[in-house]
Parts: sequence; structure tokens; C-alpha cells
Amino acid sequence: GIGRRVERTIRRTIHRFAAMPLEIASEFGYVVAAVGACFVPLVYGAVRVARARKAHGVKYPDLYAPPGHEKKKQFDCVQRGHQNTLENYAPVIAMGTASGLAYPRASAILLCVWAVGRVEYIRGYATGDPAKRRLGGLVSHLADVPLFFMTFFAAKKILDA
Repeated sequence: GIGRRVERTIRRTIHRFAAMPLEIASEFGYVVAAVGACFVPLVYGAVRVARARKAHGVKYPDLYAPPGHEKKKQFDCVQRGHQNTLENYAPVIAMGTASGLAYPRASAILLCVWAVGRVEYIRGYATGDPAKRRLGGLVSHLADVPLFFMTFFAAKKILDA
């Protein structure tokens, strides 16, 4: 019946993947280190938010300062810098890791550029003037946009191998 056919298909698929060699270049170690470096802006942002919570009296579970709070803009800018970085973290790590299979050095460099850009983004945003996040945004986009395209180039390279 259908159950047996599905089971056979699953077994054949698992067997094919088990037999498929996966060779990772030693240079992929740079990508692994860069993934670790990308955690730095997350910690930096979390510390900035924790300090801003204490300084401005914004209590958990509020993600942002409540309406009418006298330091709403100041706190919300700190929080947005961190939140935006969290929103971008997973896709950047995925793209950097995937593209790093084919282009380890370039991917590692771009991941580090992204991390530096995000620290500057958070720092600039935390001033309370959202326009001051632009330099960090530009630097991080100089990394995440190429990583986006490199992911597809890496896929092509791997598929053609």
C-alpha cells in the first residue's frame, strides 16, 4: 500500500544522503569563528537595553516604553537598535554559513563586517537620534547584501560539483 511505498521512498532518500560525501574545507573554520563574532552585537545590544531599562525605569515585560513615558523616545531607540539586530541575525548567520561552504574566507570577512556594522548601528541608534543609526546600517548592508547573493552563487557551485 501507500504506507510501504512512502517507507521505501524515505529509506532510499536516507540512503542517498548517507552515501553523499560532504567535504568541508579547513578554511570553513574562519566562518565558524565569524559566526561567534556575530554574537558580540547581540550581547552589546542586550547590555545597552538592560542599562536603559534601569536608567529610564522601563520594567519587564514591556518591550518598549509605555505611551506617555517621559523617556519613551530615548529608551525605544535603544530597544529598536537591539531588536532590529535580532531580527536580522538569523538570516545573516544562515546566509554566511551557507555561502561559507563555497566561499569560506569571503563569507567570514563579510560576517565580521556585519558584526562591526551592527555594533555601530546599535551605538548610533542608542543616542536617541534614529538618523545616527545610518552609518552602522550602511556598513552592515555592505555585508548582508553580498551574503544574500553569495548564497545563491554557493548553491550553484555546490549543485554543479
